[in-house]
Amino acid sequence: MLNPTGRDLELSSLLKVSDTVLGEALITITADDEIELPKQSTITLLSSLVSEATIGKLEQAQNPNRLTKEDFQRAGLDMTFDLSTLECIITVPADAGLTRNISLKKDNSGFEHLSPQFLSGYLNVSVNANTSQSIDVDRERIDSYNSRFDAGFTLGKLNLEYESAFENSTNSDAIYVREGTRLNFDIPGQGTRVVVGDMFNTGKLLQDATDVFGLGITRDFTLIPTRNVRPKANQSFTLQRTSSVDVVVDGVVVQRLTLGAGSYNLNDIPLAQGNNDVELLITDPSGAQERIEFSVATGNDLLNSGEFEYSIMYGVPSQRKERQIEYLTDQKVFHGYLDIGFTPWMTAGINAQTRDDLYQYGGTVLLASSLGVTEFSPSFSHHPTLGSGRAYRLAFDAEFDDDNHLRPQLSFIYEYQSEQYAGVNSHDVTESPINPTTHYASLFGSMYLVDNIRSALSVGYSSGVDRDKDYVTVSPSLSGSFFATPATWSTKLNYRYNKIEDDDWSASITLSWPFGKTTRLVGRYNSDTDQASLDYTYQNNIGNTGGVSSFASITRNRDVDTSVDMGVNYTGNQFIANADHTTRVDSYSEQTRSHNTRVELSSAIAFAGTKLAVGRPVRDAFAIVTKHSSLRENRLTVEPSNDGEHARVHSDGESSALVPDLVAYNTRLLTYDVEDLPPGYDLGDGAFWLNPGYKQGYLLQVGSDAVLTVIGTLIDPNTNAPISLIAGKAYRTDETQDPIEFFTNRNGLFAISGLKAGTYTLTLSNKRQQSVTITLSPNSEVLIRLGDLYVE
Repeated sequence: MLNPTGRDLELSSLLKVSDTVLGEALITITADDEIELPKQSTITLLSSLVSEATIGKLEQAQNPNRLTKEDFQRAGLDMTFDLSTLECIITVPADAGLTRNISLKKDNSGFEHLSPQFLSGYLNVSVNANTSQSIDVDRERIDSYNSRFDAGFTLGKLNLEYESAFENSTNSDAIYVREGTRLNFDIPGQGTRVVVGDMFNTGKLLQDATDVFGLGITRDFTLIPTRNVRPKANQSFTLQRTSSVDVVVDGVVVQRLTLGAGSYNLNDIPLAQGNNDVELLITDPSGAQERIEFSVATGNDLLNSGEFEYSIMYGVPSQRKERQIEYLTDQKVFHGYLDIGFTPWMTAGINAQTRDDLYQYGGTVLLASSLGVTEFSPSFSHHPTLGSGRAYRLAFDAEFDDDNHLRPQLSFIYEYQSEQYAGVNSHDVTESPINPTTHYASLFGSMYLVDNIRSALSVGYSSGVDRDKDYVTVSPSLSGSFFATPATWSTKLNYRYNKIEDDDWSASITLSWPFGKTTRLVGRYNSDTDQASLDYTYQNNIGNTGGVSSFASITRNRDVDTSVDMGVNYTGNQFIANADHTTRVDSYSEQTRSHNTRVELSSAIAFAGTKLAVGRPVRDAFAIVTKHSSLRENRLTVEPSNDGEHARVHSDGESSALVPDLVAYNTRLLTYDVEDLPPGYDLGDGAFWLNPGYKQGYLLQVGSDAVLTVIGTLIDPNTNAPISLIAGKAYRTDETQDPIEFFTNRNGLFAISGLKAGTYTLTLSNKRQQSVTITLSPNSEVLIRLGDLYVE
């Protein structure tokens, strides 16, 4: 029998469908040994999994408050009680289940995120020493010592940023330069950021980029990714951890990058100009990999229906002048654009820039069809001296079925800029032409010939004012795997037709060979410059304390006998250290050579609330993780690796750990562990749910004084028998802690965790409301065995 007491019992139980936990329910075990569930709360939990017809049958049950096993069976379901785990399990047949849609988008709406500190800030400091020496007929040596300071101060959602640099060398005076100051205010739900101060305007398509001091407001959901407003993937991605990124061009890994946590656009990645068969292979510290393939024609910035993005910026142009930023207060700059998603397949926008009496305006239309995405952008300008100009851009990215075994790619770009077409950076230009190249076109296509051999073809065309410099390039290429090894190879033939000069022919070959997950060798040869090179890279434990990234390269060509480059990056718990060296020998016979050596050390000091911490440089957002005094002697690891050997950061003794690279507006589960915990010590969930804003800081504590665990057996004094299968709550007499639920097993045994030193009353949830009082001493062990307790 489940209930031998002869009276109804109530206890808390997990409600499950198969192995999926729906929630917690207060079940009743009747005196007749039947299991009953609360009607309305159970129906609410089942509504996301069970069809409406089945829910209707449950609502028709005669008892208005409870559901029995018979009620579930009449609705086509089944309900059982697992005595070993005290769980209620409901079986839902396929015909009674609710069909649900699957989405790859993360839904974090059900998480209770912790709140950042209202007041927080940081100071990043980077110091480096550089020595350059050239040896030829004369010997010359230049030593320089530089520092960079990046600071942030956050008050609620208001953020102040400040950047400056100190520069000193043997051939110039020391200078201190303020590089920028700005005040940011974000409205995350609208994807909007308001900025006052020094800003960099990247421009829009055919617009110029320029520095501006003034006021800016931007609504951009790639800048503040709180909502997905694009119907298809665009050319941006987010890294939650510092990761290694292999840049694959024409099928071969030609470069390895280490990118910190944050959001990136493909403009942030150093890629070859023009259309290439490019993909990124991203590997995080756990070894998980993500591959991003893209074409570089349209940008794919389609917006969903009714969505819009815009940017408005107004102020004075600024430029760096030796010891200070120079503001051209006699001039005014305006920049703006507006993009609207009219349908899922059409996005249109307008844009404009002005600088006093120079102005530029244009528009953009993006159209998606079964063939691909087409972009058309006209733009017009007027220069106060040189007159009117115009520009056009036409781009196309083809769409192919994902199941196409050839995996083809096709993209096209054509741009035209008249000789007098001007942007805001051409304000002071008085001579024509502003644009020596008026026509530019590029066509790229690729497909797999067989499973491991890929072919590609690039065609380029350039024409301008000086017709003698017009050219056409044609570059076919092949790439694939190197027999049955993990290595890859590629070869490319380049032909350039020059209108006046002789035509150019060249060929290149690349072999990339990985040795495990940490080491790679890349060999290249290019006949154009007769250049041969061998590159070595090593990356291990990237993003964690103790992570190492290093490289070495040796190159020779017809102009340089030998060039050697090498460097190493080490990630410490509270700093990042870099060192690199270059030796270039132009001619062994003439003994002309040069050397350059650089050493850099970067660290940060941050505060959140009342706590300070020292750590690696802060990026988007950060967290300070402290330990309760009861864990002072225990080592804390934040985000320990799966192998248990590494961690993001750690804390020994009384020092706090600084997690410097949280990603703004991206939910993060920050895990932690403490070594050599006392028996019975309750760490809680072992993780923090975070969703930081831009530059916001968290103050998190691991451990508390509510760490005591008590174990005992409840005895009924009238019968001298254990009180079995009964729920209850532990109430702290000074009401400084919420009640803690517990229940007894068949032998009357119970356990309660998360208690503090002090007095508690254990009250049972039965008709007699029996209770017993216990007192826990501050000097108690973490695990307290109470033995037999007789309730009143």
